[in-house]
Amino acid sequence: MRLTSYSNYAMRSLQLAALKAPDLVRIDDVARIHNLSRPHIMKIVHQLGKAGYLETVRGRGGGFRPARAAEEIVVGEVIRITAGPLDVVECFEPDKIPAL
Repeated sequence: MRLTSYSNYAMRSLQLAALKAPDLVRIDDVARIHNLSRPHIMKIVHQLGKAGYLETVRGRGGGFRPARAAEEIVVGEVIRITAGPLDVVECFEPDKIPAL
């Protein structure tokens, strides 16, 4: 299986949040640690927040922290959320196989 860089950084962001919990992690810190643009990390954090994996706090002292306990996070679910559909060929989706 090939992991997208987006999914990779999503997992790294979750990992960093878990390591720092219950403290907040700042987006700027993640961007600096992984040498990524701030908007890229903002997009990842926003998506993981909407999916219920991160709790986000806005404002000057804001940041993010895990919204779930580590044992409740399923890596496969996070990958599916951040990588999109992983089906490579249509035989993995029987309803898309044309009728003969």
